[in-house]
Amino acid sequence: MKDSLEHQLKALLPRGRVLTSAAQLAGYGADGLGYKNFLPDSVVIPADAEELAGFMCGARALGVPVVMRGAGTSLSGGPVAVQGGVVVHTSALKCIREINVEGFWCEVECGVGLNDLDAALKPHGVFYPPDPSSGPVCTLGGNVASNAGGAHCFRYGVTSNYVLGVEAIMLDGSVHRFGGPAGGRGPWREDWKRFMIGSEGTLAAFTRFWLRLLPLPEKVWTFRATYPDMKTTEAAIHALVAHSSYPAAIEMLDPRGVAMVESSQMACGLPEGSFMLLVEIDGPEALVNARVESVAEILRHAGSQDVMFSDEDALRQKLWKARKASGGLLGQLSPSYVVQDAVIPKRALAEVLQLVYDEADAANIRAVNVFHAGDGNLHPNFLFDSRVPGELEKVELISKRLMQRVIEVGGTLSGEHGIGNDKSAYMPLVFGPDSMRLQLSVPAAFNPAHQMNPLKVFDNRHFIA
Repeated sequence: MKDSLEHQLKALLPRGRVLTSAAQLAGYGADGLGYKNFLPDSVVIPADAEELAGFMCGARALGVPVVMRGAGTSLSGGPVAVQGGVVVHTSALKCIREINVEGFWCEVECGVGLNDLDAALKPHGVFYPPDPSSGPVCTLGGNVASNAGGAHCFRYGVTSNYVLGVEAIMLDGSVHRFGGPAGGRGPWREDWKRFMIGSEGTLAAFTRFWLRLLPLPEKVWTFRATYPDMKTTEAAIHALVAHSSYPAAIEMLDPRGVAMVESSQMACGLPEGSFMLLVEIDGPEALVNARVESVAEILRHAGSQDVMFSDEDALRQKLWKARKASGGLLGQLSPSYVVQDAVIPKRALAEVLQLVYDEADAANIRAVNVFHAGDGNLHPNFLFDSRVPGELEKVELISKRLMQRVIEVGGTLSGEHGIGNDKSAYMPLVFGPDSMRLQLSVPAAFNPAHQMNPLKVFDNRHFIA
């Protein structure tokens, strides 16, 4: 069968665009989640949108699953071949086609790197707000597929707030454009782009996007404050959320996260055993400068004796690097880790964090919390060794108990990472049978056999050839 598949793929794509050897496939077995590995039968790398359309035109006849993949930095087990099949790597589609400053939009291909786009936009005085921590390597196709967020989504929102249009290729090879520079329906009648955003590769292959841009803020101040306990930290978070400065970002590291940063080359002088808040305000220079001291006073009043703030880019970037490098540092501490992505009302913050610590400590599993505190988007990281019998089962049980409590306090399963195959088993905690049937009807309408990325989002989405 594998020889037959390889022969069919080489008829669809030029030589060199089809990978089949074990060494070539090894890097495509997992995403950023890491501990679950599913090797595909083959990987194809289309050179451009035309080659991708040609592949998709013949994909249905292959009789195997088709899985879209960008940089593979996702943390939900999304772009992996759980049922085998073909992984379509879109890294070659990386053209920034247009930057329209007057209209505050840009047109980009799906393989464009997030930070590459930011660098291209900066000289024009505009920016694209979503900023997941994987920005140096993640691609916009993956960001749209998972509806990525980031540290600054507290004020600016997630990817779906900035997608004006999507070009997508269906399994029959037909190319469809939903929306465009003007957003909405435009002249293309159907506005299905909202189905596409966050669809996690279950509906179609993305080729390009039209994205909304904003003017670069005139001034940015970054604050760092440390606290002795969760009670004082939580008081600061609630006060910041209610303040008229409306921070662009409110991030938190717990003492275990602080210890991890301070024992690395990212060390920035954080007190041992402390909780850290990283806060940012931006906007018109005069207005932002006038609010600096009031934000600092909020941080002090909540109980911090260690408040720093700066508008110097070098110091600001050092603080953000310590925060955003935490995922990589976790990988240095443990052979395997799971990061969850639950969102809770901020009133339940201390309670749910305590549950994380209690459950993890009882199971002798290390837990580190680094997350978007402003919008209650938790990222508890569970460190373990998947090679040790029983370790993975412990982590999965902790995750299940956590998600059950998240739903009980009024939260939801994911704020930005997506469901993938990591959280698909928890979907019935949120949605009843009727809602699940309704949601399943959407991918079934696009590909009734669920050939596109099966066993993702819904754990009963099997592909049957």
